[in-house]
Amino acid sequence: MRNKIFTGLLSCFLLLTFFSVVTSVNAQPRNQNKSKPNGKAKKLVDQGNQSFGQKDFRTAINKYAEAIVISPNYAEAHFWKGYAHYNLTEYDAALEELNSAADQGYTPIKIYQIRWDVNFQNKNYDAALNDLQKGLQIQPDDAQFTLGIAKVYRLQGAYQNAIDNYKKYLVTDPNSGDVFYYMSVCHFNLGDVAQQGLSAVEAVKKNTFFVGESYLLMGDAFQKSKKPSEAIQAYERALNVKPDLPDVYATLSDLYRSQSRLSEAIATARKGIKLYPNDGNLFVSLTWYYSLADRHNEAVTAGQQAVKFAPEQAMAYTNLCRAYNDTKQYPQAIAACNNALKLNPNDGETNFYLARAYDLQEKYDAATPYYKKAVIGLIETTRTNPDYSDGYYLLGNAYFAEKQIDKAIEAYKTCLRLSPKFSKAIYNLGVAYFRNKEKDAAIEQYNTLLKIDTALAGKLKQTMDNK
Repeated sequence: MRNKIFTGLLSCFLLLTFFSVVTSVNAQPRNQNKSKPNGKAKKLVDQGNQSFGQKDFRTAINKYAEAIVISPNYAEAHFWKGYAHYNLTEYDAALEELNSAADQGYTPIKIYQIRWDVNFQNKNYDAALNDLQKGLQIQPDDAQFTLGIAKVYRLQGAYQNAIDNYKKYLVTDPNSGDVFYYMSVCHFNLGDVAQQGLSAVEAVKKNTFFVGESYLLMGDAFQKSKKPSEAIQAYERALNVKPDLPDVYATLSDLYRSQSRLSEAIATARKGIKLYPNDGNLFVSLTWYYSLADRHNEAVTAGQQAVKFAPEQAMAYTNLCRAYNDTKQYPQAIAACNNALKLNPNDGETNFYLARAYDLQEKYDAATPYYKKAVIGLIETTRTNPDYSDGYYLLGNAYFAEKQIDKAIEAYKTCLRLSPKFSKAIYNLGVAYFRNKEKDAAIEQYNTLLKIDTALAGKLKQTMDNK
């Protein structure tokens, strides 16, 4: 199947981004005399406090450590030593000290305020959630605990629970663009397209840090809602804000292709390749776009790059095979198609191009079995990808080659329901109607094509006039 838009990769990209919100306790700690340390230990903690307040956390740690040697059960020293380790992202050491402080009776709420994120950073999500929930029991109105709970639930994949807690947090901070962004991420993972789009729009309105990613989610929602123009606009804005979103180039270029805006599809893929010159997926797509635009020599060049950078992808060889056919390099086409079939033996599109390579050399006996395989394979392609217009276009071509004209017409019509401006499908449908002696229907396709591609419309008229 041709390079499909970002389902898996968009899911992978969108699930791994997150922000950390930790309640800040007093930067200048206060002594608590619960463990009755001696005077020297207290003096060392005071010195550590001074260094902590100056953000010299390493010196602070050393002072707290000296105090603990003198007074091992000095809960306050353990707490602030743990907090200093936390600020240096030394999470294992931080957890050990915070646990010691908790065991020695240090103020629970302060423990929970820090330790939940220490556990979170160590991916101990259950422990983090436990601290957050206990903290919220003590301080029910603490919005930061609620936000932390939402964050943990999201990373655990409990998306509805995350959304519920994000909504609670928004009561306190209704203008948090980042929260709306993360809600959009959750809705994406739940398949709630409408709410995904609405949350992404709010994220942008409220100045989220993740502007590019929000436009990406917005574009995805529009695309799934079959609003291609709005989706294109959102994806373009995503790239304007954040050009280093590799999957968007493939997605956006394919959207342009679906709207028969081939020049823009090509330009978008090329922009992506300029940033990611070794991206085989973009070369695979670019080869197809060049072929659809009848820029066959460029299709060959792009196809050669596709197989270089994506040698494991059958479609790289398949598209190169097509390009070789279009440039009458039939032996090379056969070799490329056979390489594709080694990777994907039952692919209908590849079998169709291989049949064409033999057919165009007038080796009809060799072509026939591959046309039959092409029909079988493309029926399966359209069954498993019912929204993919190109699959029906190719199936129409295979039926036409098999002289099953009525079935070819139906396949082309389905293709055009999905992609009304697919000019080659309109042309082929016109030819099929004319071959089926349905001249009025053929003329209707000609008139439609005149508004989209005058050159191709002229070719269709010439075909009908010559017959």
